Formats: sequence, C-alpha cells, structure tokens
Amino acid sequence: MMAAAQINPFGKVDKQSVIGSLKATGSRDPDVLHAAKASLMSPLKIPRIAAFVVGFSGIFLTITLIGAFIGIPMLFVAWWFWRRGGKNIAAVEEGYAEYLRTIG
Repeated sequence: MMAAAQINPFGKVDKQSVIGSLKATGSRDPDVLHAAKASLMSPLKIPRIAAFVVGFSGIFLTITLIGAFIGIPMLFVAWWFWRRGGKNIAAVEEGYAEYLRTIG
C-alpha cells in the first residue's frame, strides 16, 4: 500500500494509483479500505491549508503598494495550491468509490 509518508502533498494523484493502493491492502473489509483511504487523504489536505496561509499573506502584502509585487504572485500560488488539493482529494474519492463498486 502507498504509505501516507510516500505521498507528495503537492504532487498529482490519479485515480489508478488510488485503486492500486486500495488493492494493495489485500482486503475487502470496508473498515480496512476506509482506513486506507483516510491515510491517503491526510497528506492531501496540506495544500488546502497552505492555500489559506499563502492567500492571506498575499492579500496582506497586496494591500501595501510595495508588497503588491510579491503579494499578487502569492495569490496565484495560493489559487494553484487550492485547485491542486481539490483535484487530488476528488481523485481519491473517485478512486475509492470506483474500487468499492468493483468489489461489489
């Protein structure tokens, strides 16, 4: 199983790797599969938290005219973090749902 420590929170996660991680558990027990899903999801929430921190920092810097040169790019980075985190979480949810459908 793909351990939570091996997942890059800012990398891209696809549905097939999630299904492979769930298959690697070797279990059909819903509790075991849910625990595996939870371990996959935990590092993927970091980009959403980082988006808030970077976004608020960017807003604060953009208020000052001198800081706008740094603040506006920070807002774009925060937006990218938010989108990447959302897509990764959606991929895990989609892979989990598809795997549950395949095992019956």
